[in-house]
Amino acid sequence: MKIVRFHEFGGPEVLTVEDTPEIQPEPGEVRVRAEAIGVGMPDILMRRGNYAWIPPLPVIPGNELAGVVDAVGDGVDEVNVGERVYVNSRELPERGGGYSEAMVVPAGAVFAMPENVDATQAVALGNYQLAWLLLNYASTPRAGDRILVHAAAGGVGGALTQVAKSMGLTVFGIAGSGAKANYVTEQGADAVIDRTTEDIGTKVTELTDGEGVDFIYDSVAGPGLSNDFDMLAPMGMVVMFGYLGGDPDADLFTHMRANFGDSIAFRLFSIHVLDNKPAIRRGAMKSAMAALAAGEISPHIHATMPLDDAAEAHRLIEDGSVTGKIVLTP
Repeated sequence: MKIVRFHEFGGPEVLTVEDTPEIQPEPGEVRVRAEAIGVGMPDILMRRGNYAWIPPLPVIPGNELAGVVDAVGDGVDEVNVGERVYVNSRELPERGGGYSEAMVVPAGAVFAMPENVDATQAVALGNYQLAWLLLNYASTPRAGDRILVHAAAGGVGGALTQVAKSMGLTVFGIAGSGAKANYVTEQGADAVIDRTTEDIGTKVTELTDGEGVDFIYDSVAGPGLSNDFDMLAPMGMVVMFGYLGGDPDADLFTHMRANFGDSIAFRLFSIHVLDNKPAIRRGAMKSAMAALAAGEISPHIHATMPLDDAAEAHRLIEDGSVTGKIVLTP
């Protein structure tokens, strides 16, 4: 059985393609034969060694896999051989394990995948699960509210845009090039700010007639996060859920206090807050799966590549040239 894993932390070159013995399900487990494997930032953070939920070395990265159950262990009656399922490592005892031709998981961890759902698109659903939680759990915007999405051309950014528009929100996206700005527009954003040619704060002021936005979703952070507070409307909120651009200013309160009269808010959100709340976490994923089956969302697939090219997939993401999702096939 082919797998991709790393034995030490480092760049994409530490990923190695290996053959291992075929795995068999134990009691209560099922084996899922992969049709599609998602590649995402958590995989890259694992490989770099700066992710808080890294399993012991050697590590098989990969947090999303879709395929067909081809073996079940004793005592499994809720899942049958031949059923199409989706696996997300948020449901597993430890993260990773997806860069593999087959994966053994607890039977209760899988999600049913309707026949009309493309496995290649299904492995982008983790982004939509997170988007749903950002818009319904970490914050609660109402129809008509205006939101600003950093890194709107990324996987989560595109999902946020699509889900937010389905909720009746006005979406302003931030992109890092003209081409990416065009892509964000195609995802449904009402307006896009090209940060390479436009000043974000000035453009937000123009778009909102000086009122500001109600919510800002920031997965980039870095020193620039402090500027978010100046773009909020009264009672607005910044939701930070990543730090692709590095850590923000340690003294965020000084920047917030400069807008004290507007009663603004800040939330640092991690989906790991739901590690012990499976009903909420799984409910968000089931909503995403149902939306995909109904054609209400459409994950964009940037590229489909062989499992052997996992290292190249990582390089593409780190180069910043990817819009949407990269998918590996066994």
